[in-house]
Amino acid sequence: MKEIYLLGVSQDTVTIIFDLIKEMKKATLLKIYPNIKRVIEPFMPIQTFDYKIMPLGEAPEAPRKVFFGTAGPKNKEAIFQSFYKNHGIAENRFDQIIHSSVYIASSSNIENGVLIEPQAVVSSQTTIGFGVFIKRGSLIGHHNTIGAFTDINPGVIISGKVNIGRSCIIGSGAVIKDNVSIGSNTIIGIGSVVTKNIPANCIAYGNPCRVIKENKL
Repeated sequence: MKEIYLLGVSQDTVTIIFDLIKEMKKATLLKIYPNIKRVIEPFMPIQTFDYKIMPLGEAPEAPRKVFFGTAGPKNKEAIFQSFYKNHGIAENRFDQIIHSSVYIASSSNIENGVLIEPQAVVSSQTTIGFGVFIKRGSLIGHHNTIGAFTDINPGVIISGKVNIGRSCIIGSGAVIKDNVSIGSNTIIGIGSVVTKNIPANCIAYGNPCRVIKENKL
């Protein structure tokens, strides 16, 4: 029985991750290590799989590889900091989950803790930072940099020489043109067309995308 170890848990993300891991790595049992007292059960209305929620305060022993059990930049960063502080689980302990249908250029750099769902593309000379999630069907162009913990939602198109900061959320179907920079902790709304730089710590959306308000989270 092959076990997979997730840190943190959300109802939906756990099931998505398990489906990918089951297909790729033939896992049969998921062990979930919560970082907070509130325990969330995976949402499985169609088909169930074997999992075990471990007691709060425990962590997988080295050298076992781990992965995030939830999406969301703030969630992932909090989980990482908690397990690093309490159990010494550093970035090098995190696995990558990259579906076999994904194209990644050989000149690109994908760091640990990265999830890339089916039918995504990562083009040449692009760096994907620690803990980045790239959802199904997203197209990431050449010479881009995506900062740690950022979520790229389904169907996003990112052109060339784009810089996206740490802990951002790029909404489904957004399009980002060449040479644009998006600051850290910024949310780009669904379907937005980003034609110019967007600063850090804001919420922006529209066509063309513009800053709407400060992101205080």
